[in-house]
Amino acid sequence: MTDAEITQQPAPHAACQRRPASFRIRLAVTVGLLLLGMLLAVILVQNVSLDWAFQHQVDTISTGSSQATITTEPSTPQDGVPGTADSCNAEPCDVSGTVPALDIGRAGAEGVVLTVRDGVVQWMRYGSLAVFASAALLAVLIVWNLSGRLTAHLDSISRQAAQLDPEHPSGRISLDHPDAETAGLADALNAMLDRIEQSNELQRSFIRNASHELKTPITTIGTSLEALMVQNRFPEDVQPAIRHAIEANRKSGELINSLLELSRIQTAPDTGTEPVNPAGLVKDALEAHDEEARSRHLRVEAAGLDSYDGAPVETNPRYLKLAVDNLVRNAIVHNTDRGAIICAIHDDGRHVVIDIVNTTTPPKKPETSTPENTADLLQPFHRGDATRMANQPGHGLGLSIAKACADAIGADLDISRPAPDTFHAEIMLDRHIGMLAG
Repeated sequence: MTDAEITQQPAPHAACQRRPASFRIRLAVTVGLLLLGMLLAVILVQNVSLDWAFQHQVDTISTGSSQATITTEPSTPQDGVPGTADSCNAEPCDVSGTVPALDIGRAGAEGVVLTVRDGVVQWMRYGSLAVFASAALLAVLIVWNLSGRLTAHLDSISRQAAQLDPEHPSGRISLDHPDAETAGLADALNAMLDRIEQSNELQRSFIRNASHELKTPITTIGTSLEALMVQNRFPEDVQPAIRHAIEANRKSGELINSLLELSRIQTAPDTGTEPVNPAGLVKDALEAHDEEARSRHLRVEAAGLDSYDGAPVETNPRYLKLAVDNLVRNAIVHNTDRGAIICAIHDDGRHVVIDIVNTTTPPKKPETSTPENTADLLQPFHRGDATRMANQPGHGLGLSIAKACADAIGADLDISRPAPDTFHAEIMLDRHIGMLAG
């Protein structure tokens, strides 16, 4: 058997799986059978009504005819001689016998016909109205039930689709006892999610492989240039360009390390957890970037961290530390000279919230501070108003890495601009999760 023949063979479970019935066919067959049943019921009611009406009239006429026969008794004359009458001239008469029944006549026959007609029409009218009313009510209830089943499936698809994350479409849409139309819609959406997930995985794999391939030559170039600079192998007029090349090479190495870190978090997150003091992580991050903050004369307010008495959070310390470190560094890099950074922690028993607020340069366009555009900063290589030629530190990956770390530990990262010159980042940790999202 060739590979093409193997590929063309259907899967065993697919052949045995029963295809869902079409909603349109089910609705059409149901309504058609209902109308057919209604017509049969109308015919049955009409026949029963006619039979009953005519039978009732026949019984009535028969009873009236029997009562119309009159039996006579011999009359007694005034002289007391029985068996004689004046009409017999005093002779004995044969008085035994009957008087013929009265002839109903034409008028009586018409009355009987009219009575039969009125009875039949009345019963047919009432019976037909009752059958049609019952059938209409039953049709409305059945159509309402079937359409409600369809809308329930559509609502379920919409609700499940709204809950999917385009960056991590690991979930799929599932329905209980779907119709052919809703099952086809769910299958099409699931196939699209498969393609999106495959595309994201290919993209991350490419970034990971490219970063690995570039890491070695960039490290080699940087080491070689620095060694030659130490040995004074370059003339004085060339050394500034060499120093600029070494600095650019260093930034390229940092970018590759950030891409590798982001790729590892998104594809194979670490699932280990342990109790972590969030206040300690924030203080460590501030101390690690203290020199950089001092160089820009930034005012750092973190007095509330020392008084934090909340219980430790069960989470991954490496990812939480990496997220906080990137947020603190972002607050320093995108701050204004002589600006401020305010760090605080709140614990309400269910959530631990880490707030990092910093002053920043107002956006050039007011519409860029909307929540929709602020969320774009979480995308890789998004720098806001700053361009790649602005000569600012960073590569536009800090917030992306913080978002990936937050997703990996099941936390929520929210960024916003409470004011045009203020940037707010918030990490919300749920104490009741106690596990990683990945």
